[in-house]
Amino acid sequence: MPYPAPPGAVGVLDSADPLPVIPEEVTAAWVSKVLGRPVKSVTLTEALHGTASKLLYAVTYEDASDAASSPTNICVKGGFNPALLKIHPALNAVYRREAEFYYYIAPTVSMRLPKVWYNGSDTVTGQGIVVLDDLKAAGYSFGDPLEAWPVARVRTGVEELAVLHAKTWGAKQEDFPWLKEGLSLREVILSMLGPEPWAGRFDDPAAKPPVPDYLVDRERVIRGFKTLWATTNEDLRCVVHGDSHIGNTFVTPAGEPGFLDWQGLHSYSALHDVTYFIVGALTIEDRRQNEVELFRHYLDKLHEAGGPRLEKDDVWDDYRKHHFHGFAWSLTPPMMQPKDKVDVMTERHCAAISDHKTLELLESLPEYVKEA
Repeated sequence: MPYPAPPGAVGVLDSADPLPVIPEEVTAAWVSKVLGRPVKSVTLTEALHGTASKLLYAVTYEDASDAASSPTNICVKGGFNPALLKIHPALNAVYRREAEFYYYIAPTVSMRLPKVWYNGSDTVTGQGIVVLDDLKAAGYSFGDPLEAWPVARVRTGVEELAVLHAKTWGAKQEDFPWLKEGLSLREVILSMLGPEPWAGRFDDPAAKPPVPDYLVDRERVIRGFKTLWATTNEDLRCVVHGDSHIGNTFVTPAGEPGFLDWQGLHSYSALHDVTYFIVGALTIEDRRQNEVELFRHYLDKLHEAGGPRLEKDDVWDDYRKHHFHGFAWSLTPPMMQPKDKVDVMTERHCAAISDHKTLELLESLPEYVKEA
C-alpha cells in the first residue's frame, strides 16, 4: 500500500494493474488513461536507453483543444530494456524510486523541476514510470561532463540542493518508509571496487583513467570509503539526490539549472550532494578559486530555506571527507559512461581529493577502518 500522498501528487503507486515494460505497450489508450483525456495517437520520436529508458513521444488528442492544457510532447521514463533488466533485475527499484520522488517529495519542495503528468509503479512487473514534459522539445539543454559550467550557474545549482535538504533536514530512512532499500550508494561503489572491476580499470594502460599513483591502491581506497561511511555526521542527514553530477541536470532556455534523474534518492549527509555537484560541474581552476564562496553560499541558502544555521569552519572537515565519493568516477565502466566523460570527471574529482587531502584526513580519524 502506498503511503499518504501530499497535495499535488499525481499517478498511482503500487498498482495491481501492470504498467508498460516495452515501448510498444505505450499506446494511445494507455496515454489516454494516465493523462485523463482521449488521445488520438502517440508517435515515438526518439528512444534513449541507458540505466533507464527515456521514450520521447509526440501526442495528438481526439479533441484538438486539449492540446492547450495538456502536453503535446512527453518523455516516458522507466525500465523499457528487457535485456538489461534480465541481467540486472534490481534496476526496477531505481525506476520506482524516481516515481516515488516525483510523487512524494516533488510536490512539497519549491525546486526547479520538469512538469510531471503521471507517476506509477506496479506490484505485477515491478516497473516504475514517470511521464513528464519532453524538455528537449521545449528548448531545454542538458548538463554534459565535457562542458564545465560557469560559476554563477553552479551557485544557482547549490541553491536548488539547499531547498531539498532544508525541507527534509534531519530525515532518516525510517522517516520516509517508502524509501525502501534499492541499489544503495555503498553497494554500487563496493561492487565497482571488486578485484575484477578494479583490474579492468587500472591494469590496462589504455583503459586506465587519470588517477594519481597514490590512489591506485585498492585496499587503501576501500578502507577510505569504509571510514567515510562509518563517520557520517548524523547532524547533516537529510534526503539527498544521491547522484548530483552535472550529467544529471537540465538548463532552462533562460539559463537556469535544475536536477534530473532522481533514481539515487536516499537519506544521507547533505554534503555528499554538495561536494559531488560543485567538483564535477566546474573546471579544476574555477573550483579551486570559488569553492569556499560556493560552500558558504550553500550554507546561507540552506538556512534561508528553513534548515539549520551551519558555520563553514564547523563542517569543513565533513566537506573535505565527502570529496572521496567522486573517486567512483574512476571506477565507472565504459558501458555506463563514455571514456572521455569518465576521464574528465575523474580528473576533476581526483584533483579535489588531492587538494583537500581527503584520504589523509580519513586515515587520521580515530574511527579509521584498518581492514579492507
